[in-house]
Amino acid sequence: MWLPALTSILLMVSPFYKYLSISSFAVSAHVVAQNVVWGEEVVRVSNMEELATAQELVGERKKEETEPIIVKIAPGFYELEESFRINRSNVSIVGEPEVMFLLAAGVNQPVVAVGTQKEWVYSSDIIEKIRISGIIVDGSKDYQDSEFNREKPWIRNNGIDARGVRNLEIDSVVARNNRSGGLVISWKSSNVVVTNSLFEQNFFDGVAYYDSIGISTTDSVMGNNQFAGISLDIDLVNLTFTRCLIESNCDVGLFARNTKGLLFLDCTFLGWADWAVFLAHDLKNLGVHEAKFEACQFEENQGGVFMASVDEAQSSGTRVLNSTFVGNEG
Repeated sequence: MWLPALTSILLMVSPFYKYLSISSFAVSAHVVAQNVVWGEEVVRVSNMEELATAQELVGERKKEETEPIIVKIAPGFYELEESFRINRSNVSIVGEPEVMFLLAAGVNQPVVAVGTQKEWVYSSDIIEKIRISGIIVDGSKDYQDSEFNREKPWIRNNGIDARGVRNLEIDSVVARNNRSGGLVISWKSSNVVVTNSLFEQNFFDGVAYYDSIGISTTDSVMGNNQFAGISLDIDLVNLTFTRCLIESNCDVGLFARNTKGLLFLDCTFLGWADWAVFLAHDLKNLGVHEAKFEACQFEENQGGVFMASVDEAQSSGTRVLNSTFVGNEG
């Protein structure tokens, strides 16, 4: 079920994938320089100087930002001393094969920050029509001294951190080794599509979605994260996961609360989590409503599906249809 998605991800980064461990990848890796091609829509990047120029174009909102900008990044290794920021609408970041963004030691920021980094996000801050494709994002978590940024403690070392973004597309991305989460979407984001991506070896969660509406995640893998493969919380509405593999996460495969309209279709929850699925409610009795798991597989976990709520005011409408439970201990 999930092999085509995972195979295509590995093909995307192979043979570069074997170098993803920071301990084995030389931080002085060379990026072959090419000419910058400027036009109304396309910026080509092949070294750190050109990446800095692209950052100036897409990092801050401008009154004249009506024209789309496509940043095409040549294969190579790009070490970031601060987040790569996208804070204007109509931006595409497209990596050619074997592109890695690696956060430098002690930065304590997202690797890629999409949307405003202000503490509070208002409707006037929302940006739209953003695409991120074909890059490996590594937060070098073993070399960060904190999950939080010193100057902005509400900002964390996530791989891709999207705040207040409408019409966001993420495809063929690897987000790994972050001190917080691989992909975090929050602050009234909407109409988000995540496809064919891998979120692994993050300290907390593979993906974490908060305070947003309309997120679709398809043909993706969330594996070997220290806490949850997927974490859902804080006024989430209408989420769909299709043909995803949630594998070998240390605490739970899925944690969810304060969420309405949740569909898992043909997903596999595999391998030694305490619970494949843990559905809960918060201190205000805001739990999970209208959740459906259809044609899913729950295999070789410590436990299958755990529902912590005790009445329908807290949580309601959970259904598990045409699914299999194999080798779970509880």
